[in-house]
Parts: sequence; C-alpha cells; structure tokens
Amino acid sequence: MREKTDVLIVGGGIVGAATAYHLARQGVPTVLLEAETLAWGATGRNLGFIWVHTRKVGPELDLVMATRTGIDQLVGELDADVELQTNGGLVFFQDERQAPVMRELVEQRNANGVPMTLLSGDEARELVPLLPPAVLGATYCPLDTQVEPTLWVQAFAGAARRLGAQIREGVRVERLLREGDRIVGVATDAGEIEARDVVLAAGGWAPELAATAGLELPIHPMRLQIVQTLPMPRETRHIVYGSNALKQYSTFQDLPSFDDSLFVNEVEWRHDMLLLEGLSQKADGSYLLGCAMDYPGFVWDADLRGVSLINEVFMEHIPRLREAGFAKAWAGILPFTVDNLPIVDRMPGVDGLIVAAGHVFGNGSGPTSGQLVASMVTGEAPVISLEPFRAARDGLQLTADSSVW
Repeated sequence: MREKTDVLIVGGGIVGAATAYHLARQGVPTVLLEAETLAWGATGRNLGFIWVHTRKVGPELDLVMATRTGIDQLVGELDADVELQTNGGLVFFQDERQAPVMRELVEQRNANGVPMTLLSGDEARELVPLLPPAVLGATYCPLDTQVEPTLWVQAFAGAARRLGAQIREGVRVERLLREGDRIVGVATDAGEIEARDVVLAAGGWAPELAATAGLELPIHPMRLQIVQTLPMPRETRHIVYGSNALKQYSTFQDLPSFDDSLFVNEVEWRHDMLLLEGLSQKADGSYLLGCAMDYPGFVWDADLRGVSLINEVFMEHIPRLREAGFAKAWAGILPFTVDNLPIVDRMPGVDGLIVAAGHVFGNGSGPTSGQLVASMVTGEAPVISLEPFRAARDGLQLTADSSVW
C-alpha cells in the first residue's frame, strides 16, 4: 500500500520549509521530502540578503515586504537563531559620474515608498569601516536585512516539525504520479507516497520533475558563484553592494539618467561574465563575496573564471580584502522566470499539483510564498493577491538566455 498524507512538499529550500511551517500551523498533515539536506540547493548557496533596495514596486516588492515587515515577530515564532541583522544595506560608488544616477535612484525610491538616503563617503565608511577612501558615497536603505540562509530554512523546518509536519531528508523524488488529469502523489527512491495535494517547491529542478507528468514549466537556471574568506575582525553589520551590481536591476535600468557604460567593470568584459558585486560578513567574521553570474545550465561547481572575477573586483574596490585568507568557493543554481516573479499557483490542466518555484530572491519571497501556498490548500484569504504569480500569466517563456531583475 502507498503511504498517504494530505500535502506532500517536494523540496527542502526556503519555499518548501516555509510552506511546511504555515501548513503545520493550520493543522494540515504535511510531509516534506528533500533529496539531499535542507537548504542544499539555491537557498543555502547565497549571500543571505533580504534585499528591498531595488525591488520593483508591485508584486515583487509586496512579496518581500510581507516577510520584511513582520520579520522580528516571525523569527520569534520560529524560536531559532537565524543570525538576523536588520541594520540596512548600502550600495557604494567610486565614480563621480555615477553620483547623479544614485541621487535619482534615492529620489525615485522615496517617491515609491521605499525609504532611502544618499550618504557621503564619510557617512558610508562610518557604517562600513571596510570601505576605502575612494568611496565617494552610497545609497542606504534601512529595510535591507540579512539572515544566514541555511539557518533560515532550518528554522522553518524545525518549527514545522514541532507542529507535527514530517521533514524527511535524503529522500529523492524521482517522478510525479499522474492518473488522468490528476497528480496523485510521487514516486521516490524509498517508495510511493499518495497525497491530496503535491507542492512542487524544487527550485531549479521543478521543470524536470514537472516533465515526468507531461507538464512544462517556464523556469530557467542561472549560476551564481561565491567566495568565502577566512574570518576577519567583525566590523561589517550591513549588507553591501557595489554600484556595478545595480545594472542587473530593472528598477535602476529604467532611470532616465542611467548609462550602462558607467556601471560596467573592465574585469567583467575581460572574463566575459557579469558580477553582482555584493558582500556580507557572517557571525564568525568571514566574508561572503559574490556573485559571478552566468548561464551554463545545471553546473553546480565554481570555476576559476568566476572566482578570479570576484577576487579581482573586490581587491580593486576594497583593498583591505587583499589581506583576506581564502576559505572556499562554491556555486548555486538560481531559478528564474523572465518576469522575475515566481510561479505560485495550482498547475493549469491538472488537479492536485501546486507549483511554488522560480524564486530569484527566495530569502525574502519564500516565506510569503509559503503563506500563499497554505492559503490555497486551506481556502483562507491570501496575504497578498495571487494573480501576479499565476502559472499561465502572459509573457512567460519556455526558453531564456539571461535574466534582468
């Protein structure tokens, strides 16, 4: 006989773990399956940013703010240390030609209801002493937040388990079980499990698993590479971007004064790879430096090109990091859709399958997505509108070569 449960979640990243938590809070019998260990995929391989600074007004910002607004209460409910820092984030610049664009960004963000300040170079260094004298200024948003992403996932999963959910690591889902127009469960390497609802929260693996039931998902893989240093003196309590990172965000690209040539580093051209220039300091004093970006498919390894790009740019822009010891480097596969919004919806054409995948900014949007999935299961009113996240919305594409956030 097949094992049975009400809801079966495929994937132990932030979306899956948050979904398990919110369902367990409602008393819904829930099983979560993770092929490796919790946060093994994209969730556990990023800088830990909950980034508000450049989130587009509308559903993208709504997804993150639903998490950010109540994050202190949420962490208290989870009853776990996630290394939460709510000190805000900076984007520094070193070229005076960039100053008018940064000023315009601050004006636009404040007009959109996102609090932001333009700091002088001295004010930026007061917040982040690591920054060198060459930094002329920075934008500062007090809403930007940092968590340790693996602890973030484990906190949701641990709370879900205490509320009665089953969290099973090392169980690989091999295919979805389809009977006619209904998904009835999954086949795993440990046997079959039947469920009233299957939640596909498998990130970059979601299209492959959907295909086992004859379904197509317009979700694509992007590789991000990160370098971790050995511990250094603990002095950076804000999350930090370099201004060149902003060219990845449509909020910035859409500014009338934006000029792409002012926000591209020569090292990026030389390595033929973009850098989302960001850093954060962990509780142990080590720095996470990232993120080299490209689109090689499901390549989970860092390469010398990406590591060289990260090291060269950071040694140029923040000379004190030349003293940093090298600890390790890794890569993660970030799932994306062409409109930068996840799919959080019951899959059209079949019953019994909810898709919650395609999260580019999962640390902030994952907890909200978990609430949305729980509302679909229980019939309660969603915390924000589900319409922007429909699987059949206009504009999604089954192929994509690159992404702009």
